[in-house]
Amino acid sequence: MFSIPPAPGLSIPPENDSCGIAVLATALDERDSYTDQHCDRVCLLAHGLGERCGLSGAQLEQLALAARFHDVGKIGIRDDVLLHPGRLDEPRMEKMRTHPERGARLFAATGRDDAAAVARLILHHHEAWDGSGYPHGLQGEDIPLEARILTIADGYDALTSRRPYRAPMDAGDALAILDREKNRLIDARLFGEFRGLLRGRDRPAG
Repeated sequence: MFSIPPAPGLSIPPENDSCGIAVLATALDERDSYTDQHCDRVCLLAHGLGERCGLSGAQLEQLALAARFHDVGKIGIRDDVLLHPGRLDEPRMEKMRTHPERGARLFAATGRDDAAAVARLILHHHEAWDGSGYPHGLQGEDIPLEARILTIADGYDALTSRRPYRAPMDAGDALAILDREKNRLIDARLFGEFRGLLRGRDRPAG
């Protein structure tokens, strides 16, 4: 008898599960397993940082979902862009910059009660503290707090992961790069909390 293997799991399952997010997780894994695994790691990092920043239970759940599906819009990106084995030129980068809007539309289509709130975080995860990000050029605290958390977790995992054009960086080098992006790309206060989160994880138990 033909059997279908289980869908990729969610690191932090939502309290109110739905078939819609299971479909999204499976579709993302089928489209690009690297992106799917990256999203899973970002989910754990963002959730940990959100806890450290004192987010409520509802905010943490929305953040975890946004982190898990922040790159789901890449399902709609052509292979010559998504799977390009090197740094993207400007025309390809313009296509790649459409993925937050695509992802927000996909998550909104799940019909969950929190779909609009989560989609808003997905939409803004590439905004920058100084207003130079996309898609709307939001600046500073106009960017949702959870999206600012997601930006840091996403950037750290991207730097410490193997990419087609480079080996993974060690944690110290990645943190040094992010440190230079304080008050430009990322929120300096949240980055300080992120460093504290990583130091806590590295500290021996007992």
